[in-house]
Formats: sequence, C-alpha cells, structure tokens
Amino acid sequence: MKEPSIISNQPNKHKYKISDDVSKIAPNLLNRKLNVKAANQVWCGDVTYVWAGNKWLYLAAVMDLFARIM
Repeated sequence: MKEPSIISNQPNKHKYKISDDVSKIAPNLLNRKLNVKAANQVWCGDVTYVWAGNKWLYLAAVMDLFARIM
C-alpha cells in the first residue's frame, strides 16, 4: 500500500455512554398472557438504533399480538 500511496480509511469504534441516572423499570402488565381475543388489545414494541451511512438512526417496531402484524 505504500508504493501506490494508498491509505486505509476505517471508522473509529463506537464508544458507548454510561448513564449516571437510573432508568425506571416498567411493570410487567402482560405477565406472559399472550392469548389475545381481539385486535388492538395488546401491542408490543421495541426501539433500537442502526448505523446508516454516516449517522445513527432510530428504528421503532410495534406489533399487534392478535394479528401479528407490524
């Protein structure tokens, strides 16, 4: 790589932040009772972040447990 003057361009490793405050834990209202009788009674979801090109984006997914659709 020295001869043709090529250099490598690698992104820095992501440094995770450590939060000082304690997060509140939500109560488990569903308590593993997944036998839903009708649509729009129980929804579940999750939020994560994804590296897209040159920045972090949030990805949120929500699912109706009766219809199993997102």
